[in-house]
Amino acid sequence: MVEKLLFIVFAALAVMGALGVITRSNVVHGLLLLVFTFINVAAIFLLTQAYFLAVIQILVYAGAILVLFAFVVMFLNLREFQQLEQQHPVQKWTALVLAPLMLAEIIFVVTGVTYGSVQGGMSPDVIAGQGGNVKAIGEVLFSEMILPFEIASLILLVGMVGAILLAHKEGGTENRLRSWGEGEEPLPAIAEQEV
Repeated sequence: MVEKLLFIVFAALAVMGALGVITRSNVVHGLLLLVFTFINVAAIFLLTQAYFLAVIQILVYAGAILVLFAFVVMFLNLREFQQLEQQHPVQKWTALVLAPLMLAEIIFVVTGVTYGSVQGGMSPDVIAGQGGNVKAIGEVLFSEMILPFEIASLILLVGMVGAILLAHKEGGTENRLRSWGEGEEPLPAIAEQEV
């Protein structure tokens, strides 16, 4: 009973954090809410006795991926980006067409799930008999799921290269610090802008 109550609490907190991520106009606040969401998802993994996934959730997502997001946010000049026109006329119509299709796909997938693991496929006893969470996940990941695993790594690589290309500006000097001549001392307000 307590586990079900904790599951409901952590699930509700994760959903509220995810909604906060997509509704915040400040990107840093969105990143902090993303950390909050990742921690709640890790707590759900702990409740379902998936200890390895809980640790990986914290280390990989709340750690490494979020640091990558923070670097991308810092590399891109978001103040300049927010001043640009963000809504193109085509976006609105494309979203109106794709949103119902996406909703139909989600409903199709959710209604077609058989929940085989709940019916006895991968219970904690079966996983313990196979050698534990790490061994069971490793065997599935590197045998049956090797192609999706490699595709996911390529997608992450493309994302990192894209972030670097977006941050790199040909011949631009606006991201460099000003060099001060001998005897020149910057005013505090100017020095603050430089940082």
